[in-house]
Amino acid sequence: MVRTIVCKKDGCSGNEFHISTEDNKLKLVCKDCGSTYYYDVSYYEFIMLSNCAECNNDTFKVFNNLDKQGIYAKCSKCGAPPEKIYIDDEGVQVTYEAKLLQDIKQFMYQIDQRICSLEMKIDGLEKGQELLEESLAYINRYMSE
Repeated sequence: MVRTIVCKKDGCSGNEFHISTEDNKLKLVCKDCGSTYYYDVSYYEFIMLSNCAECNNDTFKVFNNLDKQGIYAKCSKCGAPPEKIYIDDEGVQVTYEAKLLQDIKQFMYQIDQRICSLEMKIDGLEKGQELLEESLAYINRYMSE
């Protein structure tokens, strides 16, 4: 279920906020009364900026998705999301495409490591099978004599 975040201050029912990201928390400042709220967004791989990606507006309606436990913001003028910047594992600002490419490379590396591990296990099984075959041939030769 998605709920619109509304200012909780008595006498204020504002649902438009100025947003900024500080220490993995989304800071919401009510446009009407100036009350400040913080929401944890450390699980996101990006940082939301305080301006709209389309029209450069700085006020947003913010939504809380209770099912997926996510915070979403939409521009109060055009409905577009805020601008986002992506940070790679080394703390360098990158584009979404570069971040996605880095994630794919990391995933491919993990797959390669698993394949190497499987190849080593297969080699061990092959050597064990050769040893068993040699042992059976020796036993068979011993039994026939």
